[in-house]
Amino acid sequence: MAILTVGGVIARVQALLDDPAGARFSADYLRPYVDQENEELQIMLERLGVQQEEAIAIFNIPVATAAPNDLTPYFAPGQPLQYLMRPKRLDWKIQGQPDTAFAQSQNVNELNDVIQGNIGCQQYRWAGGAIQTTPSWGAACTLRVYFWALSQTVYDSAAQVMRGIGSLLALQTACFVCALNNGMGKLGPKLDKNLSRNKQNFTNLIVMQGQAENKFPRGTKRGSGVTLTAGGSPYF
Repeated sequence: MAILTVGGVIARVQALLDDPAGARFSADYLRPYVDQENEELQIMLERLGVQQEEAIAIFNIPVATAAPNDLTPYFAPGQPLQYLMRPKRLDWKIQGQPDTAFAQSQNVNELNDVIQGNIGCQQYRWAGGAIQTTPSWGAACTLRVYFWALSQTVYDSAAQVMRGIGSLLALQTACFVCALNNGMGKLGPKLDKNLSRNKQNFTNLIVMQGQAENKFPRGTKRGSGVTLTAGGSPYF
């Protein structure tokens, strides 16, 4: 499976739309749609049990001023969690302490109430696309967040998309743009048919690989699921 850059994906979209020179569908026009379809494909991969790109973010947070402590501001562009799809684990320590002081925060459905002098982020919850932690009223903390990440920003043409989905991403984006332009005659139905076939082939491949890897002798511990490695660095 080829690794494509974002620029390569956009070039494929233009070719699929019979506009290889980008006269009608420029890179700037297509990029937001590539971004949208890329996120949808990442979710599809997660549903198939395909391991996503894993990243780690370490950053400081100030003394809490409200409860619960909401990490949403750190999801903004340029912030440590801007590529977060779903958290995997959260650790905390008091700022200035050595890394050996990191303690794992408990993932819960509902945060416990804590006293006004509480120090540390002993619990966190993932709900509504946001991470909330118990407030650390008495000291500023350093967080270490392990998370499944979206591919790097598609606004960098040199950024690589996840290995194996570049062709699907180009075709899915082309289908979406084609639909926005009234199907472009017979092109729309042809692209839709190709996308449906390629997605089914991709899904079948993942399932067959998973079945092959999950044939264990009796009493043998099962391993992890199917993995597609990411192009580029898994850390941001």
